[in-house]
Amino acid sequence: MVNIFRKVFRRLAKICKKRRQKERSIPIETKPVLSNECIQHVFKFIGDKDLYSCLFVNKYWSRNVIPILWSQPFQNLSPKYQSKLLPIYLACLTEEEKIALKKIFGKIKIKIKIPKYRLTYNYETYLQELSFKDLESAVFSWLSTSFRKPIKDTYSLNEQIEQLTTLLCTLFFRSSRNLNSFIIDKFLPFTNIPEVTIFSESGILARLRKLSINFRKLSSIIDLLETLYMNCKNLEYLEINFIEFENEEIIFNSITKLINQQEKLKELRLGNIQSNNGTRNILTSIKSQMNSIETIHLNSINFKGISLKILGKCSNLKKLVFWNSQGLGIQNAKSLQDSKYQIEKLHLWGQRKQSNITAIIIQSIGKNIQQLWVDIISPEIVQTIIDNCPQLIDLRIMDYQPKQVPFLLNLLQDFNQLEKLTITRETVVEMGVVNFSGKNIPINLKYLRLECGFTTGQLEKLLTTCEAPLKTLIVEYCKFEFAHLKVIADYIKTTKSLKVLGIGGKKEYSRRELREIESLEQNYGIYVIPLHEVHDW
Repeated sequence: MVNIFRKVFRRLAKICKKRRQKERSIPIETKPVLSNECIQHVFKFIGDKDLYSCLFVNKYWSRNVIPILWSQPFQNLSPKYQSKLLPIYLACLTEEEKIALKKIFGKIKIKIKIPKYRLTYNYETYLQELSFKDLESAVFSWLSTSFRKPIKDTYSLNEQIEQLTTLLCTLFFRSSRNLNSFIIDKFLPFTNIPEVTIFSESGILARLRKLSINFRKLSSIIDLLETLYMNCKNLEYLEINFIEFENEEIIFNSITKLINQQEKLKELRLGNIQSNNGTRNILTSIKSQMNSIETIHLNSINFKGISLKILGKCSNLKKLVFWNSQGLGIQNAKSLQDSKYQIEKLHLWGQRKQSNITAIIIQSIGKNIQQLWVDIISPEIVQTIIDNCPQLIDLRIMDYQPKQVPFLLNLLQDFNQLEKLTITRETVVEMGVVNFSGKNIPINLKYLRLECGFTTGQLEKLLTTCEAPLKTLIVEYCKFEFAHLKVIADYIKTTKSLKVLGIGGKKEYSRRELREIESLEQNYGIYVIPLHEVHDW
């Protein structure tokens, strides 16, 4: 369905482009066929590039596209393009704020140009997610391109950058009635975040649904935490990463209070906690959310001597991730046993591959698992999956090696219900990883993703003997060549089952590849995932 929407809108965009070139007219008003809610829901399935073209169809489309494009304007943009948004937002400032801004830069004898044009829309009101890091990056990039001489000494501009970002934060908190997500991170090392009063006086904290904090050594971080747990009570998503911060007890106490204050927290992500007391306190605070929490993501956490029994009391927990865990041993894993888990997604990855720990965790909570990511395949893990994961339909092997072929094939032959399979190799340039026949692929498999090394012959052997009706094929391989594409094209022409194709590991397609891809799109209805979207598909 998404592919159909994209194709229709691309055709409309081409028609509109030709019309603009001929007429150069302002979009006309037409009688709407769909309600605003319906058309906006449709637009959400369209990529930003195609969505931009929809602005010029008519005023009705334009009014419904603008809120979507400006809901997360800084996201996935380079600093160069982020900076182009700044003049529009500066034009939204009050006259008093514009005068104050000129005085700020007047102190260092720099004149800045603030746009005087009248805006068609109140762009600042549409913001839904604000990343302080992206905002700071945009400010710095804008300043860098505004002056004739390049900025070499950023330290001398710290005060100006801080005050400009503070002014923009004040604008967003004052005007963005839909702002519900705030990411507190830093782009520049020598600047600080706005004063706590900017957050508290606006009342925005009470409306936040998503909060992400990447801790750094900032003078105002303690005050900010105090303000957060006093004002934020409606969070559904909370992410806390310790990047450059000592694990002090006062920090963990504030985080614990913040978690306890939430009414219905659904997703909690914690990263880089090295303090045992800190880990213990935060895990204990999860008890206050055990009836609402659905996702827990634990990244680089020190679990030495920590019991994980509290996780078994989370009755609605659907997704659990242990990523690069430290100190996670047999006793920790066994503490997960004897609980009635409803977990459907389990992700396990570590730099130190421990098959016995992985097996115990799968055995403890595997009966409802539908999606499983494992960092290693061994006879012990294979047997544990076979015995304990009867509902598994989505499997991802994080670090697959050629010597594991017998183990993988043993697993696949017992899982005909498997619909998605991803094979990843940490050393992506290694050849000869996918060295098995397609006859071993489960008959119901619809999605196959290969993030590993393979020769043209190995890919051909896999596809020509595959009996599963693949709908999606994604290959993410840095040495992908035209010969690989020809093998895939032959498979598409022969089976006619494939609908979606993704090719990663490339910066751009060659001319031959573009011609072959265009042929697949036009003659066989294949949707080829854009290069920049392949990784997240």
